[in-house]
Amino acid sequence: MFDKKFELKLYVPETWEVAGDMPERWARNLKAAAEEMNDRRKAKIPDDGIFFAKIARPANEAYGPYVAGGYISKSGRTANGITGSHRKNITGAFNKWNQNLDKAFETVDGVPAKFFKEKVDAAQDRWAIKVSDKTIRFTGDKIRGRSVAPIAAFYLVGDQRAAGWIKESDFANGAPSDISRPRQMPALKTAVQQRIIQGGMMVVNQEFNPDGILAENEANADLLNGMRDSSKCDAFVTTPATDKCFCSWAVNESGSLYLHLQVGLTV
Repeated sequence: MFDKKFELKLYVPETWEVAGDMPERWARNLKAAAEEMNDRRKAKIPDDGIFFAKIARPANEAYGPYVAGGYISKSGRTANGITGSHRKNITGAFNKWNQNLDKAFETVDGVPAKFFKEKVDAAQDRWAIKVSDKTIRFTGDKIRGRSVAPIAAFYLVGDQRAAGWIKESDFANGAPSDISRPRQMPALKTAVQQRIIQGGMMVVNQEFNPDGILAENEANADLLNGMRDSSKCDAFVTTPATDKCFCSWAVNESGSLYLHLQVGLTV
């Protein structure tokens, strides 16, 4: 018999407006680190040789597979010619790359990294919109409430506080229940939150494509099966069933995305 510990349906909001002071704090912290960022950049990529080894060559190797071997462009360039041109262009880009960054971080009117800091200030509104429509939809915040990722993660490690984070739009049956192996609770909690944020963003970016949803559900099951204590819950499956454990994305009839999570043990 399947002993169900809990079942959740956690809905992802369309957007989650950032707290009023978050853009300012983001900009303040980034500007305060400007000089240190530039120093680290120079230490890590000091010359064109290191630039080639750490940036140009990996970029060209990653670009290569996107050009099919038998491809010929309208201008008559072969695949080797295209990737070769890409390699040549990026290999010789160090001086321009370095000069542009030096300009961004130079001291002007007595202000270190003045241009960079001005760009950060100008980007606050854009940053807030981007965060509202992406990551924070899945995380929420400590002030106005938690969202899907922390609720699911805390339920899976038996943290009873998570029961108080359920929203009116959500469904919850049962109490948080720990599925982690001995001494692995922090690792599981962190891994689950990251997996849900990443997977949820992939589902949204693919516009709820069924194959994309299935791929993320398979990844969820793989992760949880690798970290669960088999004495605490059954194996996770990809497709929800009344007598199975699962952690699966789904879309309701209204087009709202939600995470459907169930944990139990066959006794």
